[in-house]
Amino acid sequence: MPASYTTLKNEDYGLIHIDDLDDTIKDKIRTSLSKICHGISKSTTDRALYSYKETLKEFIKRYNLKTEDTKKGMIGELLSHIFILDVFPNFKTVSPYFNLEERSIKKGFDLVLYSQESNDIWITEVKSGEQHKNKTSNKTNKVLLDKAKNDLKERLNEDNSTLWENAINGATISLEKYSDMKDAVNHILGDISDSVVKKEQTSDDKNVVLISSLFTSLSDRIVESSVQECHTKYIDDKIFNNVLILSIQKATYQKVIDFLVEESADP
Repeated sequence: MPASYTTLKNEDYGLIHIDDLDDTIKDKIRTSLSKICHGISKSTTDRALYSYKETLKEFIKRYNLKTEDTKKGMIGELLSHIFILDVFPNFKTVSPYFNLEERSIKKGFDLVLYSQESNDIWITEVKSGEQHKNKTSNKTNKVLLDKAKNDLKERLNEDNSTLWENAINGATISLEKYSDMKDAVNHILGDISDSVVKKEQTSDDKNVVLISSLFTSLSDRIVESSVQECHTKYIDDKIFNNVLILSIQKATYQKVIDFLVEESADP
């Protein structure tokens, strides 16, 4: 295991402590940023727009337009994209990080994941933030996970077909070159959008991944038992069909954006 981060994981949850943004993580960003931001199909073309350098510049433009809280969210979501397949390797990410039309906040789910083994999708919500005053890392992490849970509970039960239309559009673009997977994903998402139109939407038949990205000193580390307790509670609540959890802890988000800015500079 690289010294820069440690991972605890099982089939239900993962916990990552990032001690240092070293070359191991920087290389992960370099090799995956275009795929994360544009989707796997576009990232494999030779178009300049989807190159690493242009993707960096576009990310920074979007980042600079945002409030401080949204900036934390952007970095937390980026880290989620980077590490989630380390923890849950059977998934494919079928949603691009970037909005399709504009540089505003994404109007949809943070990530949509697909399992070819079980032919099902997992809707993913990421909540990011710094340690709350008078709260430990474990308690703050639980607050972030609860926010992710409550957000998805609301959206998966609401009459909003646009969420699913955006998910279908994202999957179509992300998987343009992978017709079998694209057709399978869009069929599942299409069935869900049909249920929304019929006002039969519900969260209890949906699979979800709840992700927290906590920016605080690793001198107060999130412990595995607290993540496990959250997972047990969410399963017992029976709000969703199934639940996975990923918690990420890093001292600061600023070092990530500093690295991206440095990488984007012309030689």
